[in-house]
Amino acid sequence: MANIDIEFYESGKDVLVIFTGIGGTTKGYQNKYEKIAKYITADFHFSVFVATTPSGSWLTLKENLQYVLNYVFEKLNCENLNIYVMGSSAGANIVLSFSYLFPQIKKILAINPVMNVNFHWIEKGIKNFKGECLNVVIGGNDPSSKWVGLLPETEKLNLAILPNIDHEFQNNLQVFINLPKQFLFNN
Repeated sequence: MANIDIEFYESGKDVLVIFTGIGGTTKGYQNKYEKIAKYITADFHFSVFVATTPSGSWLTLKENLQYVLNYVFEKLNCENLNIYVMGSSAGANIVLSFSYLFPQIKKILAINPVMNVNFHWIEKGIKNFKGECLNVVIGGNDPSSKWVGLLPETEKLNLAILPNIDHEFQNNLQVFINLPKQFLFNN
């Protein structure tokens, strides 16, 4: 497994785990993940873990999720947690594909998943998710927007297409930063 960096922001017993896109950093472009972590800890009293998705990890996505969750359980000295997960790009593939394996995961926010890679994992993950809600947010200008019709329909799936948003949220960084508040904490 590739080396995964994890940044920890402590606040409360409930947890938000954020997975970056491939090659991303724990702070993110213009500190977007740090900004999210700071308002989530302050406003919602969740502890936040930001984990990188290393290059070359397409075949170890499940192991990446397991590694990070083991780190969370160890760091907080508890396995009985309410966990929300968020991922962007390849990080979205991680949370969509394998969150169903962890009953502690209650809510998912998957932003611009790369749906033309291992779609069968995404489909299986959505169909088998037992948590409260599963949010998929895709920019209207993202390449994966043409694949949204393939997502399986379930009562837990909330799909949002954001007009004029590309894969990187160019010139729309604040929209990205507000997504957890909108889709994980206000529903």
